[in-house]
Amino acid sequence: MLVRKGAVILSDLQRMSYAITGDLYRRAFEIAGYELTERQTPMTVDEREREKKLCEGRVVIHNTIGPDFAPLENSYNIAHPFHEWSRYPAKWVTNLNLFDEVWVTSEHIAELLKDSGVTKPVHWLPPALDLIATPLKGGCEISNGPFRFLSIGEAHFRKGFHLLMEGFQLAFPERGRATLDIFTAPDCRWESPRPGITIHKERMTPEKTRTLYAQYDAYVTASLGEGLGLPVAESILAGLPMIANYWGGHTSLLCDGGFWPIPHKEIDQPFCSDPSYYAQGQQCAFSDPGDIAATLKDVASSTAYKRSTRSDIARAHLLANYGTEITAKRIRDRLLSIG
Repeated sequence: MLVRKGAVILSDLQRMSYAITGDLYRRAFEIAGYELTERQTPMTVDEREREKKLCEGRVVIHNTIGPDFAPLENSYNIAHPFHEWSRYPAKWVTNLNLFDEVWVTSEHIAELLKDSGVTKPVHWLPPALDLIATPLKGGCEISNGPFRFLSIGEAHFRKGFHLLMEGFQLAFPERGRATLDIFTAPDCRWESPRPGITIHKERMTPEKTRTLYAQYDAYVTASLGEGLGLPVAESILAGLPMIANYWGGHTSLLCDGGFWPIPHKEIDQPFCSDPSYYAQGQQCAFSDPGDIAATLKDVASSTAYKRSTRSDIARAHLLANYGTEITAKRIRDRLLSIG
């Protein structure tokens, strides 16, 4: 059997979300009864030659970004792509069709790959998200002071922080009723538009980030697109009430009655960080600041019981779909099929 030799996951460890995902897969494999070794995705010819020899005859999971997908000769190659928009670039589709199969973390990614022309088998095989050590929030009562909203993400337009900050100001024109804390990268050049909105610019470890959730009253994201949404998953695991649109990767993480949905409309994807990342027909989820404002006000005025109930529903849904037991079973069944 291929997997008896020990599987390998080649992760782009320089990107935090890929490093976290790779580690979660490694631990889920162990629980499923298999060894999974994680190494950096090879970037040079010499590195690829080295990995080709080390991985010969093994199952290899490639955990990286679109342009870096390249299968290794004489291995069983599994691609593990993330993608936020509704279409995958044509050149990337060509790369994925060189693989033996594809594993995805959300139904959104599975659908967009098939719609984009990926013909190799696509399996929904996410890692176990409950392996993320996130302290649980102790109840949803509000302490004396303003209602505290939290949001986390890179300083990129896709995260929708411009929409979120505008919506927050519309919702709470009076100072002191609510605060919004945004945690982003240290190279962020933004300034807060007004008191009550704080932009924290620091490179935080995953462990430190996960201690944040229990300190706030609700998590909010106005992201235009997510392949999955790790901060959303971490917030749910922490029992933090969730505010988000129901699009993209969020549709796998969230469920009816388990969050406050921000209304959105699908629009043509308006911006690309690199032209090669674009595909005709790409769409994203746009939320108007007015709709964001109305949702924030609704949450801030809700009862602790309502917030707690929705948080419990969200957490139960996440554990049922991304919990250790079901994830290990999916991995075990799939590896037995591979042989």
